[in-house]
Amino acid sequence: MDKLVNENLHIQFLKDFDIDYYNSNDKTIVDLVTVMASIYCADVSIKARKTKLIINIPVFHVEVWQALTGKIKLLLKWVSDEDYKITFKPFNKDLMTKKDNQMKLSLDSPNRRIVSLFSGGLDSLTGAYYNVKNDISSDYIGFLNKREEATKQRLLADFYKKKMNPTPEIILIDKPVVKKEHYIQATRSLLYFSLAVAKAYYNQSNQVNLYENGVLTLNPNLFDRFTTKTTHPKTLFEYNNLLTELNINTQVQHPFLYKTKGESIEEMSIEFKNIIKDSFTCGAGRSDILKAHVGQCGVCIPCLLRKISMAAYDNEQFDCLYHFDYEEKKFEPDVYYYEYISNIEYFKKYVELIKNNEIFSELNIKPQYYDDVDYLVKTNGMLNKFAKEFERYMEKYDLYRYACAY
Repeated sequence: MDKLVNENLHIQFLKDFDIDYYNSNDKTIVDLVTVMASIYCADVSIKARKTKLIINIPVFHVEVWQALTGKIKLLLKWVSDEDYKITFKPFNKDLMTKKDNQMKLSLDSPNRRIVSLFSGGLDSLTGAYYNVKNDISSDYIGFLNKREEATKQRLLADFYKKKMNPTPEIILIDKPVVKKEHYIQATRSLLYFSLAVAKAYYNQSNQVNLYENGVLTLNPNLFDRFTTKTTHPKTLFEYNNLLTELNINTQVQHPFLYKTKGESIEEMSIEFKNIIKDSFTCGAGRSDILKAHVGQCGVCIPCLLRKISMAAYDNEQFDCLYHFDYEEKKFEPDVYYYEYISNIEYFKKYVELIKNNEIFSELNIKPQYYDDVDYLVKTNGMLNKFAKEFERYMEKYDLYRYACAY
C-alpha cells in the first residue's frame, strides 16, 4: 500500500491567481485543485498497483470533503478502474504563501470570459474555431506536454492570440510530475477540469468548455482493452454534480458530444485548416524503446482517428506527415505494423457494432447523463456518420487489405 501526502500543490497550479485565504469560496477552489492534483500525482507516481492507492489530502473544509469521499471514489473507479482510499486532514495554514509574495492576475479585473480546455490537439483546435465562429469570448488553460508537443502548443497559442479579439489569456501549466511511473494517467482530466473551473471562478464566469469529438468520448472497451473515460458523459455528469455539492457555480460543458472529428474539421475556415499541421494528436509515448520516430506515429488510436477524420472529407493536404503515413506501403513486421493492424481491428469492430445497431450495449450511457431528451437519436446519428467516415478512409487507402495480403 502507498501513502502520499501532498502539501501546497495549489500554489504550483494557481500561482497566477490572487488567492484570498480568508474567503470561503477561494478556499473551496483551493481545495478542489489540491484534491484533484493529489489524486493525479498519486496516479502517475506509483508503478506497482498491488492494492488501493492511499492518499491523505490537506484541505480547508475537511468535513465537506469527508462527506464527499464516497462520490469521489466512485468517480475515480469509473474513470481509472482503480481503487483509492482517500482521507482528508486540515490544511497547514503555516505553509500558506504570504499574500504579499503572491503573483497577481494578469488582468486587473474579472473579464467574465468562459474558459476552454487547451490541449494542443486537433479537437482543441476545432473548438477554438467554434469559439471564433460563434463570437464566444474565451480564455484557455492547459498542460504543457512533452517537448515536441509543447512546441506545437506554443505555436497554436501564438495563433490564437493573433487571430482572436479580444486577445485571450492562455495559461499553459507545467505538469507536477516530470517523470511518470504509471502512464495511463486516466485521472488527468479531473485535474484539467478543476484548473479550468478555478480560472472560470476568477474570471467570474460559470462555464468551462471541453472540446472532444463524440466518437473518442464514447470509446468502448472492445477486445478487452482498457480505455479511459476522461470525457464520457457519465464523467462530466458526476464531476458537475461534485461542483454542485461544493456550491461552485460552474459547469463543464461538451459542445461536440454529438459531432465527429471529421465534420468539426470540415467546418473550419481555410485559415484554421492551415494551422492543423501544428496540432499534435499522437498518443504514442516515448518510453517505448522499439519506437524511434519523431512527430506523430500514425498508428495509435488518436492518430488513426485523426487520419480517418481528415481523409473522409479530403482534407489530407492540411495534415502533418506521420511516421506511418496515409499511403504507407512498407508493412515490415515491426511494432508499428502490429499496432496499426490491432487498431484498425478496433475501429472495424466499432463500426460493425454501429451498423448492426449493437453499439449502445457497449457505451454505458443513461438518460441522467444528458440534458437533451433526444440524446439517443443524436448519438446514433453521430456514430453512423463516423461509420461512413471510416469506410471512406478504407476505400481511399485500403491499407488493411493490403497489409493482410502482404
